[in-house]
Amino acid sequence: MRFEETAHEMVAETETSAEVLFVCTEQACGRRVVVGKARPRLTVIDRGDFAARHAGSLGGVVMDDVEAA
Repeated sequence: MRFEETAHEMVAETETSAEVLFVCTEQACGRRVVVGKARPRLTVIDRGDFAARHAGSLGGVVMDDVEAA
């Protein structure tokens, strides 16, 4: 059985020299994550639509196909 995957775009809302805050552009979703620049690290602030595929980028920082175990 195969299901249709929903894709959401993440955009940078704000950044510091060390981190970038990405937010989902889908108003009903609300996913927010912080991505470390120098030290690769992903911190989920708001989970949003966990079933949706989220992707976004900012220069050298790229967030794509992140899976949680």
